Amino acid sequence: MPDTVLRLVDVSKEYDSEGERPFLALDRVSLEITKGELISVIGPSGSGKSTMLHMLGCLDKPTGGEIYLDGKAISKMTHDQLADARRDNIGFVFQAFSLASTLNVFENVELPLLIREVPEEERKRIVLRNLEAVGLLDKVRSMPSQLSGGEKQRVAIARALANNPKILLADEPTGNLDSKSSADIIAHIIGLGKSIGITVILVTHDPRVAERTNRIVRIMDGKIIEDTGMKHKRRGAK
Repeated sequence: MPDTVLRLVDVSKEYDSEGERPFLALDRVSLEITKGELISVIGPSGSGKSTMLHMLGCLDKPTGGEIYLDGKAISKMTHDQLADARRDNIGFVFQAFSLASTLNVFENVELPLLIREVPEEERKRIVLRNLEAVGLLDKVRSMPSQLSGGEKQRVAIARALANNPKILLADEPTGNLDSKSSADIIAHIIGLGKSIGITVILVTHDPRVAERTNRIVRIMDGKIIEDTGMKHKRRGAK
């Protein structure tokens, strides 16, 4: 499976409940994600969507099954190795933007590169390239407080791409935006995914966002109840 970038095999996740039986948030989920796919994970509140996000982002280890990131089992990684694997493979975009309020646009996008100790000239080239990709070259010295919600999310996307990840994971990226800004952000994410060739996973509760993607994974009560990608694979096998 040379094109597989992320694989979940019979993944379950339980959370302890005081004085009660453990809560099963994710129940034996299997999912294979390949390079360049544009996927939405959709489900209502309480469906297991947040837990699925943690598994897809390798933010937590499952209590059952295995997650393979770039072909490597995360259960065999130390805490530091897992942090490095996430950094090198996954870019995160969150609903709340999560920008540093005391840093300007350029500095926010530059931050992950500083952590990696990337040389100054290379940092500048990467930051400007990513800001150009999201249409914000004219905002490099602006502070987050001077930006609209849509502009803040575009900065967050540019920052998520700074480490050249294989996977862009967007958690409800339009949740805090108006309808026009939401449409613009989804168009940016989809366009960037196609032009750069990275895998994009959108976690959403909005069917309109899901319909813009090539593959929809629907989750309910901790289980995958529909995966349109599997339908395409079965048709291709005939």
